[in-house]
Amino acid sequence: MGEEVRPWPVVCAIDFGTTYSGFAYSMRTDYERNPLEIKSNPVWFNEEAGTLKTPTCILFDKSGKFHSFGYDAERKYASLAEEAQSEQNDDVRDEEVNSSEDEMRKDRTTEDGYNDWLFFRRFKMELYKGSGRIRNQKLKNLKLEAENGKKLPALKVFAEAIFFLKKKFEDLLEKTTLRQENFTSTQVKSEMTHREKGVEKEDLSWSTDILWVLTVPAIWSDEGKQFMREAALQVGIKDEHLVLALEPESAALLCKQLTLTKETYAINTKAFEPGKKFMVVDCGGGTVDVTAYEVKSNGNLQELHCASGDAVGGTNVDELFVKLMKDIFGEDVINKLKKKAPYDWLELLRSFETKKRGMGKRNLQEENTVQITFSNMGVLFSIFEKANKKSVSSHLIEIGLKGKVSTRSKFAKLSFSENYLMESVFDSPIKKVVQHLNDLFKNKDVAEIDTVLLVGGFSECPLVLNAVKNQFPDRKVINPTDGSIAVMKGAVLFGHSPEGRMRRFLKEGRHLPDIQGIIRKSTAYYGIATDVLFIEGEHPESHKFYKEGGEIVCTDLFHCLIKKNQELEMGRPTIEKIFLSSTSCLANVEIYRSNDDVKYCTDESCTKIGEYPVEFSKDFIPKGLRKFKIQLYLGLTEQIIVAKDLTTDRIWKVNCDSLNELKPPKQGLQSLSRFQ
Repeated sequence: MGEEVRPWPVVCAIDFGTTYSGFAYSMRTDYERNPLEIKSNPVWFNEEAGTLKTPTCILFDKSGKFHSFGYDAERKYASLAEEAQSEQNDDVRDEEVNSSEDEMRKDRTTEDGYNDWLFFRRFKMELYKGSGRIRNQKLKNLKLEAENGKKLPALKVFAEAIFFLKKKFEDLLEKTTLRQENFTSTQVKSEMTHREKGVEKEDLSWSTDILWVLTVPAIWSDEGKQFMREAALQVGIKDEHLVLALEPESAALLCKQLTLTKETYAINTKAFEPGKKFMVVDCGGGTVDVTAYEVKSNGNLQELHCASGDAVGGTNVDELFVKLMKDIFGEDVINKLKKKAPYDWLELLRSFETKKRGMGKRNLQEENTVQITFSNMGVLFSIFEKANKKSVSSHLIEIGLKGKVSTRSKFAKLSFSENYLMESVFDSPIKKVVQHLNDLFKNKDVAEIDTVLLVGGFSECPLVLNAVKNQFPDRKVINPTDGSIAVMKGAVLFGHSPEGRMRRFLKEGRHLPDIQGIIRKSTAYYGIATDVLFIEGEHPESHKFYKEGGEIVCTDLFHCLIKKNQELEMGRPTIEKIFLSSTSCLANVEIYRSNDDVKYCTDESCTKIGEYPVEFSKDFIPKGLRKFKIQLYLGLTEQIIVAKDLTTDRIWKVNCDSLNELKPPKQGLQSLSRFQ
């Protein structure tokens, strides 16, 4: 039996989404009475309407200083765009009147106007794209491009966004919660044996008692996950106070808890009885994340298949809408619109974001009976007609869009048939979602699943729900109430689970207690680089290496330690190996990851996910090779390694270095012949 894992007094989950973000939280005392007593951030207001989450967009001034996040950033940027557009219109009117005064106005706009502000929107997916960049190009060096073309380090942008949400919660907690002295002494002082001496003199604010949970897609790379952790650490969240929660897994925890408390919201409670299997399809803004589970006899969840998915979320619809506008009016015209009328362009995108949520709710039996109309198109029409010497109406007829797209130039409006808009911008992303599920159901491990839970913002689009239901009529497809915040609330439950507390144990070098939780499956092959004796004709010459003493080896063979879809127990080390180091005080273990079962670490699909520097005690230097053991925990939401010096029995957690530049594979410090 291990030591008791004490719970955190407060858990706050930050759901950092591609399109929208927010936070939810609960106190431990409330959780113990009712796990579903989860509070979320106050409603975010955009003019008169309120939403449960705020847009994931952030604004910096010309010096790169943070200005605002969410709706505040949108409003400020929109006002800057409106002012810039107004000034440009004034410039056109005054162009022939006073050219020198016009130039002064242009100079002023260039120096401190709209074009100097850095506005980032929907930037989360850059991490997913970044993980597939050129081999060995690291995310830590990634820069994000703002709307004006200027760039900032991605780490800075993400960190400022996390800080905004963190500060919002801390301010809310201080204003709405009264701390009790006896609660403070019980919760805080009980941790004294595992904290630095002198903690009693520190400020006993809520900051010492909060576990922060940051949501990430289950299909993200190890590097992308570590990037999010690094961004959070930069804004003052301590390493042991932070855990990452997988988005579809969080939604599964919430749905399971809803059935246990009879708050089913149309979820069949039988779907979560022991032995039952179900699938969670998290349709977010950037990704569609799919996981499948079986409920075990003790109520815990076991993954049936490793998390899968792709970048086919709701933002793909937005990208196709922009493409449609370019196809109709021409890319040059749209680019001129962005430059001459930035406010109109921004309003068009915002209007589409609002309108797409209602797509598919109307009766579409009669063709072209429903029109989706956008206003403030006057500048667009003017730019097009000036460039092409013809009216927009005649152009639409020429390209065969009569009855599908129409204009009312007098009122500067552009209307689309809802059927045509759905076919042009919705069909492709939704078909990709359905096709992925089709492929997944061919797998024997998930073929028998009869319940599918659709969660995430994109799942609230009726077109998505209808498409999945129509494709799988024999399966029960459910879109729970408030499915868009299922991940956010479920992440709070994850924080209260035993896994939410395990990082403290590993950080302090303590043995993990025997606890139960979600049994996950590996999303890839994991292994290390090894050397074996070189065999002519069997091993390629490119891998021949001459060692000191004349021994010839084949280097960089991929020695697989974990196979794809292999079960990973949460509280036990997945990989446990003993190494011999040729140095007295320092060794380096390199871990590789591959989507395919490869032979060499240099193969295309194989990448080094990180280096684990192991530093031994200098108090004792052995005469020969130094023996040490590593334990790699892959069953958690993040990979964690613990090292033990077998000479001194010292145990400590080792930090993986996945973000810095990694050198190409080479002969490592460890080889297969040196394993014990």
